[in-house]
Amino acid sequence: MSPKKTLFFPLFVLFFILSCSNEKIKTNAQNRFVITSPEIAEIIAAIDGTENIVGITTDCDYPPELQKKNKVGTFGKVDLEKVIKLNPTMVFTSGLEQDYLTSELQKLKIPVMKIYPQSVAGLITAIRDIGRTVGKTIKANALADSLEERINDFILQNVSVIRPKVYVEIYGNPIMSVSSDSFVGEIIELAGGENIFSELPRNYSRIKPEKVIEKNPDIIILTYPGITARQIKERKGWANINACKNNKIFTTNDINPDLILRASPRIIDGINQLKKIIIGNSDAE
Repeated sequence: MSPKKTLFFPLFVLFFILSCSNEKIKTNAQNRFVITSPEIAEIIAAIDGTENIVGITTDCDYPPELQKKNKVGTFGKVDLEKVIKLNPTMVFTSGLEQDYLTSELQKLKIPVMKIYPQSVAGLITAIRDIGRTVGKTIKANALADSLEERINDFILQNVSVIRPKVYVEIYGNPIMSVSSDSFVGEIIELAGGENIFSELPRNYSRIKPEKVIEKNPDIIILTYPGITARQIKERKGWANINACKNNKIFTTNDINPDLILRASPRIIDGINQLKKIIIGNSDAE
């Protein structure tokens, strides 16, 4: 599969809603941010904004120093009362099951910014927008520029590479995989792989097991815990898949799934880990 040539065109979903004002926040000690998404927490930490974070969800586990912050629930079940008690000057939310939270915060006139990057381009844009919002424009732009440069380097490196066929399984019951238009799908291609399910009805879709057998991937990557290579080989008809025959099945013991599932500044680490798996070659520092 040829490398994506439209990587930094508008292939992203990024929403932001400021319920009280469109003015950007100036950096000061009185800013109080509540973060409900681990991706957003990583972005703000990467641009040195952790001092103003007063609350997080339990999913916000990187960098480790965030664990000292007040907890306001989990990603899928944020405690609105705990958020309110922290008297935030801004709440950063994500999409999916957090849409309701965003709506409730708007009704309460609590400033909220919804960030939900669904592509590499969306991540770059999110970093810049968050930086402007929290008063870290210079650091955010520097980070975004650096990531964009590294991503473009990966694209150039893959121009003539022979791409192994890769199957990514993000869930096992039901079996689900990713399209090439998804964030994870883009990461696979940037690492030199060919996603066997490049076209799907949705970016993250259910897959029939026989379709995996039919497409015969060279490499299988499992991004969820509790699954082993042996269990994959024991699936009906899967023993003859190239990845199974050649022991090219990789689990969360082989790669940190947060590096490829989260749209965060650690994307480069994720691509390098995948390159070691896919083509045995990491990006030189």
